[in-house]
Amino acid sequence: MQADSTLPLKSLRLRDLSPGSCCVVTDMGLANNTARLKAMGICLGRTLEVLKAGDPLIVKVYGTRIGLSARLAEEILVRGCHGSQRCWEKMKDHG
Repeated sequence: MQADSTLPLKSLRLRDLSPGSCCVVTDMGLANNTARLKAMGICLGRTLEVLKAGDPLIVKVYGTRIGLSARLAEEILVRGCHGSQRCWEKMKDHG
C-alpha cells in the first residue's frame, strides 16, 4: 500500500478531532492508562472514528461505542487515516 500524501506528518491529540474523523492511534499516553485502553480495544495502530467530541469523547472501535474522559482523550495521540473521514468503509481489515 502506498503512503497517502494527504496524511498529517505529526500526531494530533484525539480530543482535537471533530466528529466523523477517522484516525489511527500512534501513542497511548501514560503507562498506567495503557492497560485500561487495551481492555477497551484501543491500542497502537487501531483505527477509531470520533462520534462525539467533548467530555466524554465517544469513539467507535470495531463497531462498539466507547466513552473516554477528556483527561484520557488528551493523552492519546493519533494521525489521520488514509486521507478519508470514513476510511473503514474502503477497508476490509481496519484493525
